[in-house]
Amino acid sequence: MNYQYDTLASSVRLKDVISCAENRAILYRLKNNDPRLTCLFIEESDDNYEDETDIFQVREGDDLGWLGYFIGGNEKLKSLYVYYLPTNRDQVENFLFGMQRNKSIKDCGFNGNGIISEGFSAMNLPHATSMSTDCHQECAHYFALGLRRCKSLENYYGPVTAEIVASLTTLPMLENVRLWKHGDLAISREECLALRELLANATEIIRLNISRVGLENDGLRLLAEGLACSSSLADGVLDLSSNDIGDTGLQALASSLASNGKLRELNLCNNNIGDKGLEALADPLAHNRALRVLSISENTAITKIGVKAISRILQSSKCLLVDLLDRISIGEEGGKILGDALSINTSLVTLSLRCWENDDVSIGDDGLKALALGLSRNSHLKILDLSGTTAITATGLRSLKQYFQSPSCALEILILYDINFGDEGACALTDALGRNKSVKCLLYDVRGITTKGWDAFLKLMCDSSSPNNIYLSHHTLREISGCHRYIHLPARSAIRRSILGWLKMNEECQTPNLAAKAKIMHYFPNLDMVPLFQWNLKFLPLVKSWFENTTSSNDEFAANIRNRELSAVYQFVRGLPVMVADYSQHYLTTASANPR
Repeated sequence: MNYQYDTLASSVRLKDVISCAENRAILYRLKNNDPRLTCLFIEESDDNYEDETDIFQVREGDDLGWLGYFIGGNEKLKSLYVYYLPTNRDQVENFLFGMQRNKSIKDCGFNGNGIISEGFSAMNLPHATSMSTDCHQECAHYFALGLRRCKSLENYYGPVTAEIVASLTTLPMLENVRLWKHGDLAISREECLALRELLANATEIIRLNISRVGLENDGLRLLAEGLACSSSLADGVLDLSSNDIGDTGLQALASSLASNGKLRELNLCNNNIGDKGLEALADPLAHNRALRVLSISENTAITKIGVKAISRILQSSKCLLVDLLDRISIGEEGGKILGDALSINTSLVTLSLRCWENDDVSIGDDGLKALALGLSRNSHLKILDLSGTTAITATGLRSLKQYFQSPSCALEILILYDINFGDEGACALTDALGRNKSVKCLLYDVRGITTKGWDAFLKLMCDSSSPNNIYLSHHTLREISGCHRYIHLPARSAIRRSILGWLKMNEECQTPNLAAKAKIMHYFPNLDMVPLFQWNLKFLPLVKSWFENTTSSNDEFAANIRNRELSAVYQFVRGLPVMVADYSQHYLTTASANPR
């Protein structure tokens, strides 16, 4: 078939086989290996694409065999996305047959209503590494036949059918798979059996995402059988979110994880999992040496009994968990259980307890207090998300003080969106954050916060009442939610300018210590050295070093720092003239006696 195009290539006139100048220009660029043409789109003709130079608009009169021929010979094209093909089988086969010679295209997409047809049974893209499609059930058979020839494929994104999954099982380099169902269709038993074989035989897969396919308990049991006897998903990711999985399905998964302990990440969010399922899962996960990420948010049937199972997993030093517990009823007892677990856990980096509107699962003040007590002994948590936990008040926020001011606190990001705590909560939060040395980012709901609340944040950033209080202020914060778009403060507000200035200074200074010095220099241009005279000249080298290590990106302020250094030294000379003179004489005598 391609022999015909090879024979005619030297003599063909493109205007005879391609409908318009724009499409002919693309073929010339393909033929001449234009290095700027690395991505090509094939679309149905549309006047909105007139100025696009990387879109081939299929029109009547276009011979797509020539388009495939020149794509096949091109060496610069990296990505090809097809959103329209005619229904003519010969046209499609000629196009795909010509393409198969290409060795440069790595990413292919065939997405468009009805573009997959019988012609795709001839598809052969041996060098492509990534492919996506949205083909429907009635034409999946043809796509599955062609898919078997794509032996270099590493990434696949498309619908799940038994035939397509069977074809994926034959691909030796397949690593990442994302499967989904059209509309509200649920996965069939035949498709689940095909997935079982995929897990059992496709040994290179490291990421399998089959969320939202209606797997349910029966489907998960079949998958678990494949997972138990396979070497796939080694150090890999399995996403089973939004699949109506209940406790019996999770019990089957737990049994397979006990025999295949290689999974690195497991997503079980938004299912129907309850306490029994979590209890079954706890033992294999607590002893799993590979699992590092567990997500179980939005399983609203979980109670304090399930939280106890979670705590058993957290107390295992063998797992590093990024634990998503959104929309799970924690309460006071649950907060204490989690807190106790986190006081032992040495690996948790993210804890999310987010709630949605109208959820009745909030942790509340007592639960937060119990959680904070355990967190005060944790030195690894970096992100804490309490968004939407509307039962938390200023009292709960104030209870975080023990955690924030703990020497072991390593928290960097605190998220409190959708909690309208107002001025009282702002004051409680800033009081809790006083003397904290780790938090860099505060994200919260600015509703209800007035000038009083923003004043509290300003004082947290820089308490200018004395040099010592400035030093004890917060010098690691770099972002405060809403600071660039205050709702209740005018654009020229002094509070707004000051907070923005201190945030910028905290970010630009290399260390919190340097930020503290810069703020002290800003408010106290003439530092009083007299209290240091009682130690004679012992503090002079420290004072000089203090100024030398203080820097600023502002040239004018940096010059000011040098002037203040001279002023401080002058105070020592003026306050202790005899001692300075004696020291100078001693230095000169020593220098002359030991010339270099």
